[in-house]
Amino acid sequence: MNNSKSRKGFTLIELLAVITIMGILMMVAIPAVTRTIENSRRDTFVNVAKSYINAVREAVLAEQLTCGSNTNVASADCSNGCFVYINSDKDATKDLMEQGGRSPWGNSNVIGYVRWVKVADETTYTIKLVDSTNSTTAVHGLTDYVEEKNLNRAKISTNLKNAEVPTIPEGKKCTLSR
Repeated sequence: MNNSKSRKGFTLIELLAVITIMGILMMVAIPAVTRTIENSRRDTFVNVAKSYINAVREAVLAEQLTCGSNTNVASADCSNGCFVYINSDKDATKDLMEQGGRSPWGNSNVIGYVRWVKVADETTYTIKLVDSTNSTTAVHGLTDYVEEKNLNRAKISTNLKNAEVPTIPEGKKCTLSR
């Protein structure tokens, strides 16, 4: 009679050890993957905001904006700021930036303003932009104006708990005049 251990397979202890190790790895991996995904979404939102700033900059340089009653943006008084309304669901915004411009959180609509201020020979661009599941409440985004050079993932707020969508600010509203 051959009494050697020639049976193939795993013992219950070996299976429990492997399951325990896999559980520990999952406890570490899931939060890391979730954080990576969230950081990627924030970075994408920053890129969307920068794309809107660049589109407004190009429109300003090409004199394709009408600010208030002034058709020539080069001579417009923008020392207090001129505002370009952003709504990725509206045709004017689609004309401003032909591709993209939606939120990375569910591809929802983005709403806000690019403000450009021209004082002497210096022009600065700031943006206030949120994503919105409907026309009145925001979920993610920039709730205050952030200067272009300061845009980064840390500035993006998430889970705003029904913050208000930006409304027309005081000042001059500019429209695209292509």
